[in-house]
Amino acid sequence: MKKGFLFCFLGLMACSSTNEMVDMSLVNYSSLSAKSKIVQKPTLIKLGIEPLKIEESRPYMMNLFRTLLPELEKTNITYQMAGPDIILTIQSHILLDSNMNILDSIKPQLDNMIFILTQFDRNFIEITGHTSSVGPKSQNLIISKQMASSVAKYFLNTIQNGKFKIIPERLFVNGMGESMWIADNSTREGQLLNHRIEIRISPLI
Repeated sequence: MKKGFLFCFLGLMACSSTNEMVDMSLVNYSSLSAKSKIVQKPTLIKLGIEPLKIEESRPYMMNLFRTLLPELEKTNITYQMAGPDIILTIQSHILLDSNMNILDSIKPQLDNMIFILTQFDRNFIEITGHTSSVGPKSQNLIISKQMASSVAKYFLNTIQNGKFKIIPERLFVNGMGESMWIADNSTREGQLLNHRIEIRISPLI
């Protein structure tokens, strides 16, 4: 898809958007696992999303990855493929403000990513919040869940024009608190790396 068309289409959709909010009760507030994929698969089939065959999953996800890549390279989002899955990592300070709202500076790239994910819809999307170890462990767990929920709400409510939106049944939302650190919590740099949102896109097979 050409970039000009993508931006034009997003602009038209924004102009015709409504104030209707997606029902967040349809979101899966749990981790995406092999079991949860099996449980949720019939729901997506009923909603008209066709599962991928095993042999189709890798090429499909590679195509999605190549389509996402130009938007990812405009940001500080890190990315990798783990098998057929795509994993995106975004430090929370470039994504969310102190009130858990998406920062204006990243919205254009995020909106384009969301649009692409409405076109490549044969997958699950898991949004997981993580924090550093600064502060009480119980509070960090709550904060991580709030972070993930805020991002999920933005994903669901950015595009409101007919079928061109992410359906909540595709989403899994979870918070892991400080339990899955990836850097040294004793340094400011490490804390910033640990305070993050991970988005895992996994094929529906």
